[in-house]
Amino acid sequence: MDDLGRWAAALTTMVGLGLTLGLNPALYGATADALAQNTRVAWRIGWMVGGLATGATILYLFLQGFDPTEFVTAAERRAGEAVLDRRVDLAAGALFLVGAVAMLAWKLHRRVRPARVRPSAPHVHAWSSYVLGLGCSIVGFTTLPIMYLTGRVADGVSDQPVLRWLAYAVFLVALAAPFVVLATAWTHFPRTAAHVNAVYTRVIDMDHRGVYVVVLAVAGLACIALGLWPGR
Repeated sequence: MDDLGRWAAALTTMVGLGLTLGLNPALYGATADALAQNTRVAWRIGWMVGGLATGATILYLFLQGFDPTEFVTAAERRAGEAVLDRRVDLAAGALFLVGAVAMLAWKLHRRVRPARVRPSAPHVHAWSSYVLGLGCSIVGFTTLPIMYLTGRVADGVSDQPVLRWLAYAVFLVALAAPFVVLATAWTHFPRTAAHVNAVYTRVIDMDHRGVYVVVLAVAGLACIALGLWPGR
């Protein structure tokens, strides 16, 4: 009974850790892009999930004899110090404003945006999807602690390597599940997919440079105002 309870708790934790590692805006942004384009959806998402699984497994093996807690704490402390530094805000604000001016100059110099070159369907973001998944599962402040906890939970399941890998397989299934479910559900609504694809194509073909100018200018002014704010 104790073994059953331990297994249930461990596998539930593995599912939670897998879902947590997959909660990355870049991953869901790429998934939304694949669904909206409606071109080889399963292929692109499959490559992305493959990259996720590869990166997670690399970290899982690497962290078997390494505790990242100190490293992550130090990195977060340095990041917090940078966020509180006025010079960082002012420099970021200046960069945003330079970007806004450059984008505005481009728009005024060339009022018609160059035609968008569309990739051929057989080669739409295959390896790039894999690299995205690989990077999102390795790079980040949360990936190291999540994969470290995954390793510790798997180690606590059993002394048998086969059972540990079985528990880790549950983690991988939970990591891939949301993206696989989205891709599978999307294929069952062809009319909706076609309509979304048409809207997406029109939006992509629009000239977004004016939007970029406004966003960059607002971000630049906000950063400068934050840097100059008295009593910060």
